[in-house]
Amino acid sequence: MKIDFAMLTAKEVLRLRLLTYIEDQQGHFNLTDFATVAEISYSRAYHSLLNLRTDLQQLDATTTLTKDALETTVTLDEYRHWLYQHSLPYLVMVASLTAEYASTAAFCAAHQVSLSTLNRRLRPMKQQLTQYNLQLVATPLRLTGNETLIQLLYFMLYTTTLTPISELPGLPDKLRPLHDALMTTYTTSKLYQESPGLKYRRDLLITLALLRLSQGYRYPALRLPLAHLTDLRQLATQFQQQLGDTPQQALTELATLDYLLTTSPYFVRALQPDAMSRLYRGLRQRTTPAYELAPGVVELADFATGHDWFANWLFALCQFMLLFKVDPFMRAEITALYRPTPESTAAGTAIITSMGSLYPQQVGVADQRLIQKYLSKYTNGLSLTAAKVEILVSHDMYGVTTDIFNRLLSGVVHVSLLTEQTAIVDHQRANYLVIYGVDEAAVSFAQRHHLETFHWIKELDYGENFDRLLRTLRHHELSLFALDFNNRGTHLES
Repeated sequence: MKIDFAMLTAKEVLRLRLLTYIEDQQGHFNLTDFATVAEISYSRAYHSLLNLRTDLQQLDATTTLTKDALETTVTLDEYRHWLYQHSLPYLVMVASLTAEYASTAAFCAAHQVSLSTLNRRLRPMKQQLTQYNLQLVATPLRLTGNETLIQLLYFMLYTTTLTPISELPGLPDKLRPLHDALMTTYTTSKLYQESPGLKYRRDLLITLALLRLSQGYRYPALRLPLAHLTDLRQLATQFQQQLGDTPQQALTELATLDYLLTTSPYFVRALQPDAMSRLYRGLRQRTTPAYELAPGVVELADFATGHDWFANWLFALCQFMLLFKVDPFMRAEITALYRPTPESTAAGTAIITSMGSLYPQQVGVADQRLIQKYLSKYTNGLSLTAAKVEILVSHDMYGVTTDIFNRLLSGVVHVSLLTEQTAIVDHQRANYLVIYGVDEAAVSFAQRHHLETFHWIKELDYGENFDRLLRTLRHHELSLFALDFNNRGTHLES
């Protein structure tokens, strides 16, 4: 789910674009050049600069910003988070989680805003909610719909807005032991290629699940039975003891949470290859003939090893779409850029047909048509070559990197997930590029290893971000790019 574009106004996004431009120029810039790049008048650019200066001075009183130079201690991500904290859609979504307002009218009174203004600002957010069959109810102010999708929406809301877990409502004391037990289970399981970004997201999803549980909301049973990588019996016992759950209630809750934390599209890239290969071995034993991800698609034939993380991700996408009948990542302005080809359509059809065989009589023709339509946009990049540029992608970039993949199809780039297992080949150091969104550890990794970085700002237009990335990639003196999705089993340097 991509909800960032629904939270900021056009003027706020313009200020963000200006600060991004200034940072790209290392703090010394030409405002006329920015106006040209942004395709706006100089007067509008200057007013945006004045507003940006006012904002930054609220965060750092020592900030100085002129028409050609900026000095401040405020980082781009700190400014983004500050903008979100003052965004009406963000405040409404937070209020729907905290349940602190009995109605929308009470929210408007507390924030001194008219109902008409609030409705106007919420329109893009409501459109996004509708895409996932969710609704924002006025009295009391809350979200309704599939509880799993509601929690994923909150998950994306807080990750997108760079919100630390400390800013979430506190868990009731009764649920703290369950939080600790879940964190211990999924931290010590050795299922993951660990990274700081992953640790934050794992804690966030667990915290959100328990917050909603404390308010009486539970996951519905999964539509289809899934293979699990975690032994849930001990956790189920703790849920029964702590909450008075029946065994069925505990396992229903834990089965969905375990799925989200492991083989869902939001976490599958972080799994160890041997964890995925274990999952595939189990699936292959369930069917005759043995399960394959995409029979006949040569590029995905090595899926069963677990090392091909693009294949793993396609598996996770198809599974998610089967369970919830929605596309977890695409947003309209990006989807419009993709044109399914006969090859990508055939690959999408092969994946859903094969997965459908795991659930006889449960996956119908309508399911297959819908999911094939979604998947064919993700399977565009299957003709891949060896690497000259090694792109290291931080865990928070799982959605954006696919957008990049499907556009860079003609040259030579290698994409790997940046984790604590990543090692840098010293004599190829100049070939690496670290792409990150909100993961500060990615920046420190790049600095420690003297690697070039690229900061992808979600709120900027896709085309603008893509152009910025191309300018960065040209530092490597390449004019054409393609992708190799193999995730190599390397180890982190000390």
